Amino acid sequence: MRPRAFDEEQALDAAMRVFWEKGYEAASLTELTQRMDIRKPSLYATFGDKRELFERALKRYTERHAAYVEQVLEREDQTIPAFAGLLRDTAAGGSGGDPALGCLAVLTLDELGAAEPDLAAQALDHQLRLAALFRRKIEKGIGSGELSRELDAEASAGAVLVSLIGLTVMLKAKPPSAFIDAAIATTLTLLKEEKR
Repeated sequence: MRPRAFDEEQALDAAMRVFWEKGYEAASLTELTQRMDIRKPSLYATFGDKRELFERALKRYTERHAAYVEQVLEREDQTIPAFAGLLRDTAAGGSGGDPALGCLAVLTLDELGAAEPDLAAQALDHQLRLAALFRRKIEKGIGSGELSRELDAEASAGAVLVSLIGLTVMLKAKPPSAFIDAAIATTLTLLKEEKR
């Protein structure tokens, strides 16, 4: 009997969603195979074991999320409106996920950081990639005169990243929109150092 044909990309997307919703430990092979619409032998043959599947799902997530962040930042020429758009879009679920799910990379660091250093490093690399995107956008704003030349681009990028991570965690609790709006407005003040 020939193995059942299936769309590998769709199956990986389905697995990513299960891990995003449940976390690594709570995602059972039964639920994974059901949502991926494949049988266990096909899962093992195509993706390896559960950990290998998770690693591939996390890679898929981080690649897509980084591309999303870069695309949103490039929608606006000016730096502060670009970051405002990113933070507001994230709060609205614009990254393609339910805001109440949070960020899969952050969830991975929280759940598996101590037990799985390779996966933690993969998740951390994603955060550092975002910080580099943020730094470049801030440097562009400094170069154009929009932002103060006194602004430390690297430190500011790190601060915005930490705010974004905090935002994704807070969104899981579905806080009032006024709380989120105030937090975003305050985060943006980090970029508004007085020009000299």
